[in-house]
Amino acid sequence: MSEPLQNSKAQAKRRSIIRAMLGVSISAVIAPILYAVGRYLGYQSSGGAKDVMIEPNEVSAEHPSKLLDINDEPVLVIFQPDNGIRAFDAKCTHLGCTVSYQPDVPGFYCKCHHGRYDANGVNVPGTRPKSPLTELTIVQKDGKLDVTLIPKAKTS
Repeated sequence: MSEPLQNSKAQAKRRSIIRAMLGVSISAVIAPILYAVGRYLGYQSSGGAKDVMIEPNEVSAEHPSKLLDINDEPVLVIFQPDNGIRAFDAKCTHLGCTVSYQPDVPGFYCKCHHGRYDANGVNVPGTRPKSPLTELTIVQKDGKLDVTLIPKAKTS
């Protein structure tokens, strides 16, 4: 075979390899973007329950807290001897980890970054959380407690 013909075949082979590598590279960049956009556009709210009914005796001095799941949101229902039964959004305001209630302190604790909240859900200065937990509404209906994701109205 002549040398110019061999060179042109080698160049064509190199070009096809470079084109293939370029195509794979572009696909590797675009695929995650298209996936994220598709997930965003295809998101539908689960539209699940916005409340849960519990018996008043499910939280007491012996069992001071109960973790609920309302529409995939963690909610802590707590018993406080002086304040009665209260509910709080149980997601830490730092990074969204689920907090636990510690009646002996009293207050809330986030094990992810050692965040602390007092018994009223207010973030303790010097710990990671920068804002308080949201207190949620509890309404008594038919002898049961209706715990909702609706924030409790602020009282002056």
